[in-house]
Amino acid sequence: MKLIIAVFKRFFFLLGLPLLVLTGYTQGVVENNPLFDDSEVARIDITINPTYLQSILQAGNEESNTEYPATFSFTSSKFTAVVENAGFRLRGNTSRYAQKKSFKVSFNTFEPGKKLKGIEKLNLNGEHNDPSIVRSKLVWDLMGEIGLPAPRANHVRLYINNQYYGLYINVEHIDENFVKARFGNNDGNLYKCLYPADLTYRSSDPNAYKFVQNGYRVYDLKTNTEQDNYSDLAQLIDIINRTSISDLPAKLEPIFDVNNFLKYLAVEALTGNWDGYSYNKNNFYLYRNTATGRFEFIPYDTDNTFGIDWFNIDWATRNVTTWVSSQARPLTKNILAVDVYRKRYYFYLKQLINGAFSTNSIQSKAIALRSKIEAYATIDPFRPLDYGWSSSDFYSSYFNALGGHVKYGLIPYVTKRIQYANSQFSIGDIPPIVSNVSWLAYGYKAPVTVFADVDDEEKANLKLYFKADDSNWQSIEMQNTNRNHYISTLGPWSKPVKAISFYFECTDKGGKTTREPLNGEYSIKFNQIAIPICINEVMTSNQSTYPDEYGNYSDWIELYNYGKNPISLQGMSISDSLGKPGKWALPSITIYPGEFLLLWADGEPEKGNNHLPFRLSSQGEEIGLFTSKTDGYKLIDGYQFGKIAKNESFGYYPNAVGLPQALLSPTPGKSNVYTSKRIDMVLPEIIAYPNPFTESVTITLSYQPAYDYTISIVNPQGITVLEHFMKKDDNPKLTWHPQNLSKGTYLIVFTIHGKQNQLIKPQKVIFEKF
Repeated sequence: MKLIIAVFKRFFFLLGLPLLVLTGYTQGVVENNPLFDDSEVARIDITINPTYLQSILQAGNEESNTEYPATFSFTSSKFTAVVENAGFRLRGNTSRYAQKKSFKVSFNTFEPGKKLKGIEKLNLNGEHNDPSIVRSKLVWDLMGEIGLPAPRANHVRLYINNQYYGLYINVEHIDENFVKARFGNNDGNLYKCLYPADLTYRSSDPNAYKFVQNGYRVYDLKTNTEQDNYSDLAQLIDIINRTSISDLPAKLEPIFDVNNFLKYLAVEALTGNWDGYSYNKNNFYLYRNTATGRFEFIPYDTDNTFGIDWFNIDWATRNVTTWVSSQARPLTKNILAVDVYRKRYYFYLKQLINGAFSTNSIQSKAIALRSKIEAYATIDPFRPLDYGWSSSDFYSSYFNALGGHVKYGLIPYVTKRIQYANSQFSIGDIPPIVSNVSWLAYGYKAPVTVFADVDDEEKANLKLYFKADDSNWQSIEMQNTNRNHYISTLGPWSKPVKAISFYFECTDKGGKTTREPLNGEYSIKFNQIAIPICINEVMTSNQSTYPDEYGNYSDWIELYNYGKNPISLQGMSISDSLGKPGKWALPSITIYPGEFLLLWADGEPEKGNNHLPFRLSSQGEEIGLFTSKTDGYKLIDGYQFGKIAKNESFGYYPNAVGLPQALLSPTPGKSNVYTSKRIDMVLPEIIAYPNPFTESVTITLSYQPAYDYTISIVNPQGITVLEHFMKKDDNPKLTWHPQNLSKGTYLIVFTIHGKQNQLIKPQKVIFEKF
């Protein structure tokens, strides 16, 4: 196969157009996904071999996790999709033995990596314990509303082989896609923690936490399973259990997101979620966020809430100050033993009671959900089978107890819970709480963006203190972007920086001040090396700008040597995930000073060494250039980009040294420009040969344009002597035989008829007539 590497010499050109204003984007924003749209009750169809379905539902197979191939269909007014060869099986714990089963759909079981709208798995929960079929949905929405990393959920109608199986709640699966969307990375350890996951100390040996009970690892590692390294979990459990309460903040905050856990505790206690960590040592995930180095607590499974009880305990009256089980629950007990943390917990309780958990708020949401689902809930053929609930019980359950495990109507539970909780604690005005600290940092040559939220009764002033390496501390006021979400940008730095340290001071109007973290600082360590080569520009939706050597309009990545010496790419790699370097080894060529190299991100590496095995997402992702594995995969250059429109690009302006930003006018192989004029293609060059000529000249373009065009030839007096219209699919070559024309210099002009006519720089040819 012929190898064609596109290397371009550096040259500059100006369009004389005004600059655009740079627009930014933030990390961790979970975009809307039609699979979880709760504006309507979508329909899910599972088509499966009846023999497979019989095996799934057969008595005695309740604990089986065998997945069978099925066709998955999703239908709503906004989105329709069909996925062939999806995996289908039972899911859950006790629900496996219920008449109304819960199911898991896995799009990637039989075709690894396969996703639907970025999702690999769905959980279809039958909610057989809940006569209202809204409890878990209300809890998930409540957690999401206050900024917790909670799964998205919506009601769906489930049909299997065209038989109605009832109303289900479709709950987002917690996996590497989930944590990537919430925290911006997924290369950390993700542990699924099920009963009896009490987080008590067992041993200094990390392998001690790989113990198995009930047929599964209690702390089940779901990522990085080949390494199977539990050292980070063992460290967390050691600090939780073997640190004095006075020293706990200094030891725990660097490795655990305490403030978000306190928010979770407030939701857990108010909703009566006894099947979580604090009471039943069950149903949560822990994710080691590699950006911050801290574990994130992720809740899981919230159907046993709002008064559902199996222990003869009145969860509506249980004291919120002693909500936790009397047995060993060191994470909750020790955190709440710290005075400042306990006050923050009370603050979140009060905030919820006066806001998202108020009777009016929960009742309006619950009744709205009931109106949406009632037509499908009342005809659910499986809903009555476990507890004999009638259609009238569905309506009644929102305001009345039904007996058995349904000790409360949903709304009366909230009213009573608030009444008792308010009498069980009191909290005055406390210093503001800084939470959800995160950052975007890809290297010292790119700006570092720091994010934080402030929780307080009133507006507060947030100041960021920072320093690079061993320099002096500096401070800046953070910008309140919206509803107490704060942002600041640091750098970039012209000289190599190893690490950035920072902390916050927040002051409310009453003069109360808090420091975050309480002890020490946050630290961003750069694994970046100073090599003068950069990812100068990327394009993620190339519709018509510039074709590859095969004439295909593929996405591309442009590398640029902005140094003074040649740079060999030998050993370097490129990846579309900053957490996974070494994805593709670059071709062993040299880029000279001022030269550009184009790489085609088309997923077709068999086409040549300048074709990559991955594509770029127009919805936004990461791109990184790294040194070799033996050199530790140091970052040479990289950044994250957001959604890029069709035929637009993203890159540095000015080249290599400016801020990475959206570029309306892409320039593959050329210096980046910053214009307000959108173009649809990079214009080809006119090629005319021979030149000079005596009898005829052949005229063509450097590549086939994506639009129709006109070739014009103009004489020295400015008169057009030839005008020839060409279709975009015509043979691009035209041979001109001048007739009865004098010798001299002629101009060849191409006009491309796109959304607006675009004129290619004319080419001069000399006609030598004998």
